Amino acid sequence: MSVQALLITVNYKGEQSTLELLASLSRLNEFSSLDVIVVDNDSGEENLSQLKASLTSLPNVQLLASATNRGYFGAAKFAYDHYLGQGHELPNWTIVCNHDVVIEDPEFLLKLNAEDCQTVGVLAPRVRLADTGADQNPFMRLRPGWIRLASLRLVYSNYPFALLWDWLSYKKRALQRIHSLPSKRILTREDIYAAHGSCFIFSKQFFEAGGFFDDDLFLYGEEISVAEICRSLGLSVIFEPALKLSHNEHASTGHVISRFSYRCQKKALQHLTARYFSRDTKTTKELELDPSPANSE
Repeated sequence: MSVQALLITVNYKGEQSTLELLASLSRLNEFSSLDVIVVDNDSGEENLSQLKASLTSLPNVQLLASATNRGYFGAAKFAYDHYLGQGHELPNWTIVCNHDVVIEDPEFLLKLNAEDCQTVGVLAPRVRLADTGADQNPFMRLRPGWIRLASLRLVYSNYPFALLWDWLSYKKRALQRIHSLPSKRILTREDIYAAHGSCFIFSKQFFEAGGFFDDDLFLYGEEISVAEICRSLGLSVIFEPALKLSHNEHASTGHVISRFSYRCQKKALQHLTARYFSRDTKTTKELELDPSPANSE
């Protein structure tokens, strides 16, 4: 059975996590039919020696080095354009994931191949945190309203406020882990608004209908951009718990919000608000061409 799929993962000075992901992929049934691109976001030659050595035994995996740090979706677009530019056909599925995820289900690709790539826009797999077992999908079931957006703008109005909010949120999650039992709820397939950004599974239909990677987002906000593009195209985002993976969250960004992370989140929020929520009547082509005032400083 053949699987027409492309997996793109982005590495930035996280070679060990990337190697763990690749090792998990190599154990999947039908792995040889999966094309894999590891995009390195200018980690530096000294950080890549171990990664390059390991790739020699994986002929369907290529390392694509970027001379600059393009961010998450910038790197994904770089790899996707490179792949098509090599003469490959549009794959049925394009998986874009963090380098700190692991796919342990050997039937993952077979289950993905059984999905119809012409009837959905994006699949959201079951993403479980490695340390707690908590589920990260469904990420958002409903579209955020203006009250939610206004509260986020307040949170990210200044760094000390964002730092306090992040600390309180972390403490809340820690308490929830202490007082909650492991989840035994039965998860079912459902339509949702947004998938968690650690792993998107884009269908062929997403790109054929005009979907794109919003590379104006350096880090953060990709979930809402994908959700809004699907919304504008009339495509569904489907949570499919049969597709499972594990996520070692914050392997790249750390557990505490840094000033750099704060600036990225604030800028992402400005961009999302200006591009996707200022005028709900925008077409997808207008979204793609919109220069977005949020990106000018």
